[in-house]
Amino acid sequence: MGDRDVDSASHIFGLSVPIHSGYFMVRRSAITGKLMNPLGYKILIEVLGRGDIERIAEAGYSFHEREEGESKVTRNQHKEYIHHLLRLRFSTGWLGQIRQRIDFPISRFIRFILVGFTGLAVDMGSLYLLYDVLGLGLTRSAILAAELAIINNFFWNDLWTFGDLSQHQRQRRKVLKRLAKFNIICLMGLILKVLLLNALFNGLHLNAYLANFLAIIAVTIWNFWINLKLSWRVTETK
Repeated sequence: MGDRDVDSASHIFGLSVPIHSGYFMVRRSAITGKLMNPLGYKILIEVLGRGDIERIAEAGYSFHEREEGESKVTRNQHKEYIHHLLRLRFSTGWLGQIRQRIDFPISRFIRFILVGFTGLAVDMGSLYLLYDVLGLGLTRSAILAAELAIINNFFWNDLWTFGDLSQHQRQRRKVLKRLAKFNIICLMGLILKVLLLNALFNGLHLNAYLANFLAIIAVTIWNFWINLKLSWRVTETK
């Protein structure tokens, strides 16, 4: 069936027919009023994820082995696909309903957490270098390692987690201002963690590791939310 035949079929049967590696067909009523926001070329997964689709039927086909040229698929397309899957997961179904109710930017929060893991690696690696290799005191090494981790987290968050908010405010003065705010908020988060840890451990008599874990969760949410509202708040663009 050619493109023209497919277009005719769409008018006859009331079907919407995007063309992508062949074509797929879906009743127009299944996607009417649905906001489609595909990432890259994976349009069908967007339709399946957001549309009212009850049944799926497939007519498969096989490709011949490539004789010339090379694949157009790049590493970026793999990243886009994974990003697309995560975005659909957190914007549809029960997770999407929770997100709409609490109005919490979950995808941005996940990026914030991933950046935090890089900060943990920087912190541990710097502590080893400063304390074991260079022979500095433990307290001094821990403070310097923590600050290096904070700086690492700031720049990754500035470029990735909150990149859409900071891209128009790249002047050095504004970057340094955001870095100072980020440092202060993280310091307040550290104090909050110690207070929560003691309250959970000494007050509620929770297991020390469970208390520490709960304190870390609370402080991570604190750091993210306050930084979103203060450090990366867009007040001016010039």
